[in-house]
Amino acid sequence: MTVPAHEFDPESLGTPPLYTLNLSAAQRDVLAWLEEHGAFEQAIGVDAAQVASDCGISESTAYEAFNRLTGLRLALDIAPATYRLNARYFFTAHPEMRTMVSAALHDPVVQPDERALAPRKRGNTDARRRRTIRPVDTD
Repeated sequence: MTVPAHEFDPESLGTPPLYTLNLSAAQRDVLAWLEEHGAFEQAIGVDAAQVASDCGISESTAYEAFNRLTGLRLALDIAPATYRLNARYFFTAHPEMRTMVSAALHDPVVQPDERALAPRKRGNTDARRRRTIRPVDTD
């Protein structure tokens, strides 16, 4: 399924640049902490005390940072103390990925041919049998 070019704009995947959001240093640190701990790929459980310790901030500042990040929707509060980063933020940080996603949505679907649909070989015996030169009967 291809998406017509007029329906999808890869730039729509991005978010406003971070410098326009007026994030504090603690909020940037918490955002970086979430990135480093894999919050792009999946929702992760977060202990605010551990985040505060890792980032060198107070626990109350960590809570304020999480509240601001979820308010901006940079971090999505999936469940209590479980966060995932907004995929649009990922695409802002990695603009080359926007181009790849756009190409994937516009490119045609890969179509297997007859050879791809043929049965696969079962084992090495079949391959050896095909490579063996057999004498021809001359009788």
